[in-house]
Amino acid sequence: MKQEVYARYLAAHADTRTQLRVLSVAPGLTDEERGHQAFTAYALCYAPRYELAVLAPQTVLTLAKDFDRCARDLRDLIIDGTSITSQGRECMRKYLDALALVHTAMRADLGADPAR
Repeated sequence: MKQEVYARYLAAHADTRTQLRVLSVAPGLTDEERGHQAFTAYALCYAPRYELAVLAPQTVLTLAKDFDRCARDLRDLIIDGTSITSQGRECMRKYLDALALVHTAMRADLGADPAR
């Protein structure tokens, strides 16, 4: 059960990250369209985050909270029209670092090999 919750959480963030990357380079979008699509992309993360809050230990939740904050920062850059591949690289690096930490904590909680 917990493994499935962790997988849904990470998959939702992967889908969101992909959509945000596409939006960051999408030509011809108005600010309103870009903002709506970025908020919609991030909305995929809400339900898995609530599932996580019920089952995960505090060590995972703390890192997940930091990771979610990085995801929102990334979303907000896209809303502002910032390209992830140029001006937003630092934000993307922080996001990926936070992802690695939460992923490692989840694997440790599940008793899985942390080397993956």
